[in-house]
Amino acid sequence: MNRWARYAVLVLLAFTWWGSWSARATAVAGDRCHAEQLEHARTDALVRFTYHGRTYVLMQGTMTVRVPMAWVHANDLLLGEDSARYQRAMRCLLREQEKRQYYRPDEWRVHSPQVTKDSRVNVRYETLSWISHRGHFEVGPWLMDVGAAHWKLVLKEPTALKNAHWERIEVDLAGLAAHQVSPTPSTVGKGKLVWRGTAGKPRPAVTVLLAPPWQRAWAASGAVEPWHIVSHAGLASSWVGASVLIALAALRARGQPAGTTPAATEQSAGRSLLQWGLLSAAIGVAVLLFTGTPNVITAVMGRPGWWDYDKRWQVLIGALAGWALVVLARPRRSMLVAASLAAAGCVLVASAPSLFGLPPALLLAKRPPDYGIITLAAVATAVLWLWLTGIAAWLWHLARKGGMLRAFPAPMRLRGTGVVLALVTLLTLGWYVRAGQRTWERATWLSDRTAPEYEALYVLDIGEGLVSFPIQIPTWGYTHTWVLTGIAIAALLRARALARPVPCSGPNGFERLLTAVLFSVVVVGRQISTSYAGNNALAGLWLALGVAALYALLAVGQRLAVLMQRLEGGAFAPAVGEAISEASHNELTGRARRYRELHTQLRRLEQGQDGGGTPTRHAMERELSNLHRWRPPGGPADAARPWLPSQVTVVDVALSWGPHANWWDNARRAALLAHTIGIPFSLFLVWLAARQEYWWMKLLHDSMGVPDLVWTFIGLQLTWAGAGLVLGALWRLLPGRRGPARALSLGATYGLLIGLGTLANHATDQELGNAAMSICLMLLVLTLTSLAMDADTFRRERRFWSSRIGLLVSIYQMRGFSVQIAYLTAQAVGVLTIWKFLVNIDPRSK
Repeated sequence: MNRWARYAVLVLLAFTWWGSWSARATAVAGDRCHAEQLEHARTDALVRFTYHGRTYVLMQGTMTVRVPMAWVHANDLLLGEDSARYQRAMRCLLREQEKRQYYRPDEWRVHSPQVTKDSRVNVRYETLSWISHRGHFEVGPWLMDVGAAHWKLVLKEPTALKNAHWERIEVDLAGLAAHQVSPTPSTVGKGKLVWRGTAGKPRPAVTVLLAPPWQRAWAASGAVEPWHIVSHAGLASSWVGASVLIALAALRARGQPAGTTPAATEQSAGRSLLQWGLLSAAIGVAVLLFTGTPNVITAVMGRPGWWDYDKRWQVLIGALAGWALVVLARPRRSMLVAASLAAAGCVLVASAPSLFGLPPALLLAKRPPDYGIITLAAVATAVLWLWLTGIAAWLWHLARKGGMLRAFPAPMRLRGTGVVLALVTLLTLGWYVRAGQRTWERATWLSDRTAPEYEALYVLDIGEGLVSFPIQIPTWGYTHTWVLTGIAIAALLRARALARPVPCSGPNGFERLLTAVLFSVVVVGRQISTSYAGNNALAGLWLALGVAALYALLAVGQRLAVLMQRLEGGAFAPAVGEAISEASHNELTGRARRYRELHTQLRRLEQGQDGGGTPTRHAMERELSNLHRWRPPGGPADAARPWLPSQVTVVDVALSWGPHANWWDNARRAALLAHTIGIPFSLFLVWLAARQEYWWMKLLHDSMGVPDLVWTFIGLQLTWAGAGLVLGALWRLLPGRRGPARALSLGATYGLLIGLGTLANHATDQELGNAAMSICLMLLVLTLTSLAMDADTFRRERRFWSSRIGLLVSIYQMRGFSVQIAYLTAQAVGVLTIWKFLVNIDPRSK
């Protein structure tokens, strides 16, 4: 019996040993991070908020962990970032252990964690995020819950560091109001809350309830009704307002032709402007309702409909809108067939996604099959190509109908332009996919990539991106159609100027309205941010302000412009501009040249430099007096000739008339000059924008980063050209006797509008941008353009001078030229001063 008892005891001990070993093995497997070895780790956590001078609150977190060398993964932290052991060690220090996949799309990193070694391994982890919407934000060990009234900040430590020694926890509010703080901080001062830990005690459960300023609360609520609807209603008022305005202008042009009967080019340009106005209004409404804000109709009607949260309809509307752009531009049949096939494919996928292994509403919940990914990529490519082709086709159509493409009278060809657009489409889509890949890597850099679900989640993310891309394209494309509006207006202005049988000195009232709309849409609208506190409710206001500002400038010019002054010598004497015709342009410049020669000879007489054969002073003064007399066109030969106003000279009249006989030619010439002069300034502004904080980081992760960068340069060039076009078209109506004075008046109008936008930015405490630099550069471009226009006025004398500067000295005379040089130098000094100020600012300090 004792023997069996001994056997039983031995078996019991064996089972007990085996059970304890199994439990220890399970515990080790469950705690892969060995948290018990991190109890002597020392940790600091800091979070800093920055909200002044920006639309969204910037949240920056810094976490420092000093790991003892006894930790089993300490040496793994010194390995390469792509090492699986390095990532496992970092997951232990920076994430929770319960999950293997981590997705933090709102957490950004300027660089990887900095690892150093002394007696310990030190890890410094810096993160940041922009509080741009309501919801949860995970930034390092901090969790921010953004609500409607308050924002809740909670310190949520990694599981492995729960029992570590948290030496210092700091919250730098930087002026944000703390509504509630728990527990009581160790020290408070200068907007900072500091908790200091004690060895052996658990870290404080830090919770701070914040009350953000109303500007930042509004910005974070931009995607929530009713603010979302209000914002898009403001965008609609701007988009549709401009479209309706040009459509009404086109209808008015039909009733008020430039001549007694409208010319063919004028009719086609007016018809194209009307078509584009109606089409852009319809597409703008469709884009806002069905692609940009699919839940607007639901919010208005109070119940969901067939369109609600169904991405199929958004893809379908985007494809059909692009197809309509192509078809209504009336390109060649090959282009129509290609566009129709592309649109038909998109319609098929949106109507029956199950045929391609996709869910009915295109809301991906699991990894789609490979052929489903290929289908989504084809749809994204087709929608982008349709929109690019539609915009290019309308650009071609409007310019051709307005007579601006004499060398290319035929519509676009598929073999030429279509192939180029296909290449641009593939490059753009390639950048979109690469940027999405960078975003995925940033958001999941600490995920376990060896797990089988990682690849499935990655493919699912690619599929969701390919579904979102054709939904984003219509909004992105439509925001660039302002170029088409500018081309359509310019084409109609050209057609009306050339169709007038009896030329006039400048654009009439209707043409001034078109010029004002072009100024507002092309020049002012590109440089003013219409979003305030994250809301575009006031976007439509700037369209009206731009038109009103130019009309105010024309009202001043009506009183002060040289050509608006009345001739002297009769009660019914006409204005100076009415006494000049296009046919007498050569006579006018000849008089001005003779006037300058006589003045030069008079100065020589006064200085005692009388040469042989020089006329007497009395003869020269009599000839000068005759140059100031003017016979109105069509008047009898023996009629009394009135005098130019006493403060106006013949040179003033010639410079006010401009280098060309027709006002449209002045506009075209000024636009070309401004476009050329503006090239270095566009590059400079792009470089200046690249100096903003985190600009490159955002660019590399932006789905349209490089395409938007290229478009920024193109848009700036078109803005300079638009400003030059307005300057040249209104050259004879602007106040001032010299070109720089006219440029100053237009530049001041532009600066006033930009200044109003800056005041709105200041009121909402957001980025002021480069407003001062934009105003100075616009004035500089306009001034240089005006100097070139003055030199072109006497271009027939160019062969007699070694340079344009010598010609300008002759035109302005030495004293006047010195004034212009001083004025130009002052502008250059202003630009350099602002540039030096901006360059000396550390972007990280903003």
